[in-house]
Amino acid sequence: MRLIRSRAAEWNLDLKRIGVVGFSAGGEVAALLVYSPTAGDPNAADAIDRMNCRADFQIVIYPGPLGVPTGPIPADAPPAFFLVANDDTSHVGPVLAQLEKYREAKRPVEVHLYASGGHGFNLGSRSKLASIHSWPQRMADWLADSGFLQ
Repeated sequence: MRLIRSRAAEWNLDLKRIGVVGFSAGGEVAALLVYSPTAGDPNAADAIDRMNCRADFQIVIYPGPLGVPTGPIPADAPPAFFLVANDDTSHVGPVLAQLEKYREAKRPVEVHLYASGGHGFNLGSRSKLASIHSWPQRMADWLADSGFLQ
């Protein structure tokens, strides 16, 4: 994330609209960019290490249990989009836990909880379920509604 932010001008990226997407264990990695201290080291020799590595938003699909912060989420936690299938028994709990933490912090959050779909449905094209097959459109709608696609 620090490297991306350091090259934002070169890549024509808006520094206020750089997010993270994580699936399963990748959702746990996304949590590191959202809930961990992310400020750069102002005394670092390398300019990249001086950059903040926090994501401006997170999109997390069927995250693992290690992605849930142990305490409350920060009052300035970035907006979140979570998606999981209810029959993904070991991954639905982390989504519901994060939803509650976002609600308590009064932070923007959207959650899609599908009745079935299991784990590992990726972008949905392998699923025979219409709801799972079309979930990326829900994500695109959220990105647009949240102002990240302007």
